[in-house]
Amino acid sequence: MLLLIFGQLGTVMAISCKKAETIAPIARSGSNFYIDSKNGDDANNGKTPEKAWKTLDKVNNFKFMAGDSILFKSGDAWNGQLKPKGSGSQLSPIVLSVYGGSKKALLDGQGAVSEVLKLEDVDYWEVNNLEITNNATAIGSRLGVLIRDNGGNRKHIHLKNLYIHDIMGDYSFEMKGKNTGGIGIIGTAASKFDDILIQDCEIANVVRLAIFSNLTDGSKAVKGNRPITNFVIRRNKIHHCAGDGVIVRYAYRALIEHNQVWETHNASEDLVRYGVALWCRSTDEATFQYNEVYNTRGGKDGQAFDADEDAYRTVIQYNYSHDNEGGFVLITSTSEDAIVRHNISVNDGIKGLHVFDFPVWANHTRGTAIVHNNTVVLGKEYESVVISDEALATSKFYNNIFYHAGQGELSVKSGGQSAVFKNNAYYGYDKFYVKDENGIFEDPQLVSPLSYQTGFANTNGFKLKASSGVINKAIPKTEMEGNYWLSDLGTKDFYGTEINYSKFSMGAYQVK
Repeated sequence: MLLLIFGQLGTVMAISCKKAETIAPIARSGSNFYIDSKNGDDANNGKTPEKAWKTLDKVNNFKFMAGDSILFKSGDAWNGQLKPKGSGSQLSPIVLSVYGGSKKALLDGQGAVSEVLKLEDVDYWEVNNLEITNNATAIGSRLGVLIRDNGGNRKHIHLKNLYIHDIMGDYSFEMKGKNTGGIGIIGTAASKFDDILIQDCEIANVVRLAIFSNLTDGSKAVKGNRPITNFVIRRNKIHHCAGDGVIVRYAYRALIEHNQVWETHNASEDLVRYGVALWCRSTDEATFQYNEVYNTRGGKDGQAFDADEDAYRTVIQYNYSHDNEGGFVLITSTSEDAIVRHNISVNDGIKGLHVFDFPVWANHTRGTAIVHNNTVVLGKEYESVVISDEALATSKFYNNIFYHAGQGELSVKSGGQSAVFKNNAYYGYDKFYVKDENGIFEDPQLVSPLSYQTGFANTNGFKLKASSGVINKAIPKTEMEGNYWLSDLGTKDFYGTEINYSKFSMGAYQVK
């Protein structure tokens, strides 16, 4: 009998174990999830186009995992806010894109939500091929996309091929306005962001700006301790912004390159006050390169570029700047050791009345910069535009070509002082008023400086003729004063020609 009981217990235990094995959850691997706004059904499993989900609510209430793809039907539209949950991994990010065609899927906040796409406290997301809008008749705290962290470490958020347009944010020059527009990255005092990429997007008709990074408390994000790393803004079209184009804050070695930016700061200056197309503040070693910036509006700033307050070691190089009403570059007080090199500036400053401006705000110290091997061209109608305004000897100009088709004035003194000019070429500037013992005062023989168009391909007119007297007349780094912290003066010129320092010429073009 005892043996029988034990035998029965063994049988029961075996059955119980078998049942436990049967009901144990199976770990889910990454899947595709399809969303169809016309033919989908939230009761479906979403795993095939035929069993697609329908609404944003369904997506928002599901927690995604590494390897998942969220695919909206190409050409379809959804209203409201998309706020997905879950994080991917380094090897298997979560992908958000479209299926069934090449047309973008439209997400429309209709002005009723603060952010159309909100990526909050998530990592390893790649977002592609969406059209996003959030328009309204009244101003408000609105964005197209918000990357938000609440005190953690965010990694790998990539935004590609998005069309973000008609976002009604806030015009204000205060932070409530500067945190509205196209794409925002916002963290706290404890936040860190790494590997943030915004690439091949178009951002247009937004209030106030296209792209920004910010912290609710930046008091700890000081020089040498910037919490945003590997931040890249590349190959975007940014245009028709009420205020600024891009503001980069609290980043280390941010890279802003190959963007085309036009018609920013285009709202009434009574509304937006000051604004610049591309600028940084509270950053270390941000680089702006290969950008074309034009038609920035206004004279309250209104420049193409700005190394602003607490911007340390900013590099502005290989850019094509033209027709920016406020000027080419703003170097604001407390900005340290900016280097501006190998750029072309044409007809910048018609309202700001300066190409380079070095103002002091709030009784701060004067910003410092070294400006070399740029080609600056002004037409005859720009006779009231000076090259340097409000600068002290902390700003130094070397090896530049300053070409004026009329009669130009080089600088406006500040407290009886001005920037240092050494070994530059001057055409249209009276030698009597220029303190540059090594200066060359003759036509530098640019190919066709007053004939220019939009596009890097149309800049050949700023090259030097073979007979130019400024060829091989540039001075080396060893003869430049100031803190030239980069290892060399650049490996190539504006046009991509490798620089031969034994035959180093003035301006942005080096003869092969």
